[in-house]
Amino acid sequence: MNNPDFMRAFKLFALAAAGTASLGLFASCEKFLDVNQNPNAVLEAPASNILVAAETSLGFLMGSDLHRYTSLIVQQFAGQGGSGIQAAEFDRYNITPTDINNVWRGAIYAGSLADMQKLIDQTQATSPKYAGIAKIAKGFLFSVTTDAFGDIPFSEALLFDKNFAPKYDASAAVYTGIIALLNDGISDLKKQSLLTPGNDDLIYGGDLAKWERLANTLKLRLYLHSFPKVTAASNADFAALLAAPASIFFRNNADNFLLRFEAIANKNNPIDQFEKSRNNTFFPSVTLVNLMNAKADPRRPAYLTLLPAVPATPTTPAIPAAYVGAANGTGVTGVFSNFSRMNTYLRGNPIPGGSGFNNFDGTAPIRMLTFAEYNLILAEYYARTGNLASAQTSLTAGITASMDDAGVASADRTAYIAARPALTAANAVQIIVEEKFIANYGVAVEPWTDYRRTGFPTLAVPANSSISAILRVLPYSDLERTSNPNTPARPNLTTPTVFWDK
Repeated sequence: MNNPDFMRAFKLFALAAAGTASLGLFASCEKFLDVNQNPNAVLEAPASNILVAAETSLGFLMGSDLHRYTSLIVQQFAGQGGSGIQAAEFDRYNITPTDINNVWRGAIYAGSLADMQKLIDQTQATSPKYAGIAKIAKGFLFSVTTDAFGDIPFSEALLFDKNFAPKYDASAAVYTGIIALLNDGISDLKKQSLLTPGNDDLIYGGDLAKWERLANTLKLRLYLHSFPKVTAASNADFAALLAAPASIFFRNNADNFLLRFEAIANKNNPIDQFEKSRNNTFFPSVTLVNLMNAKADPRRPAYLTLLPAVPATPTTPAIPAAYVGAANGTGVTGVFSNFSRMNTYLRGNPIPGGSGFNNFDGTAPIRMLTFAEYNLILAEYYARTGNLASAQTSLTAGITASMDDAGVASADRTAYIAARPALTAANAVQIIVEEKFIANYGVAVEPWTDYRRTGFPTLAVPANSSISAILRVLPYSDLERTSNPNTPARPNLTTPTVFWDK
């Protein structure tokens, strides 16, 4: 957030980001010892370094706290380990304003958003292609932030020392601002630029056409959230965008918006890092696993570990091998071998010669918006507008993209699709959203957003929950509330707060 702590954090970032590149500048600069230059001043970091920092922090955010909160709430995962264990408490809805401090300030506003804004400020005039990427990434992060928190600082945010207490904008106004930001970003990508991103773009490797496709696909996601609840104008915007050539949207899985990680300690993906450091606390939920089991979903071997068969004894029957989820809110201890765990899809490749449930290299990407989701967005839109034939086509394309991403054999994929019921006006939205719930395994915020606006999949309040209803919004940061007088009151977390909430 915009406050003194933020500025200190940014200065530390700037020193780190300048890094070895600055050493080269020092060695070659004839005026390095100029007495008119303050040797203690923080140097302006190169645009490439800021881009790396912004994308890295975004990827880590989308696979860490924000993912854990929202995936527990929507029951893709369940927290275990007993009373007082963080994931188990979050699973019981004991998510406090203090818990939010790090994700709100350090990760969102003083982290990735700050990097993006500094990149825009630094490159807009001379290297707008960098500014365009930053605007599109900034629009994405603002979108998931307002989806998670409702009203947020937007129009007065990221002014650094010019405003330490920005106002909170209504979530509907934030959406309007995001669309404008994405359009500005697309425009910047097409401008002449002194510097052009390349390998310093960790997400798309400098492929600006992919950034443009991301921006347009993200707009479809945002329009779907508000369709058909808001206004005829916004629904018309959806239809107008969809009338554009399909080439301006994601074309295949190579366009997926994701960050890749390395098989190196502290450079492995954050989901894998959490599992290795706090094992036996974060398991696939019975809600997700049973939904997949009911359809014999062939993505299970990539998503989940299989519990081995148990042979019969003189007193007990044999138990077949099975995929088993953990119940939300139970917070059990001591029986962790009874649950399936995350598998390669979220954790990476098995380590050769290794063994055990942490035998993964952590190279799985953090997925943020995918080609599968794009097709499922279209499927829901067509279903809601009465075009069931197109909805069926897009649903099939979405399932295909998801299964290809999970490495499912084509014969298994074909059999799964053939076994799905035909879409009707009565069942289409539920079938599509439940498929999206599975396809977006590991994606932060969006499955919870889908639940809040559609009611699917059907969720029960977790056992031992501290609150008697499914959460509709996250609490505001305690530090933000005490330092920014504009922070709205938040009496409870179960009242629909985001403008599109059902």
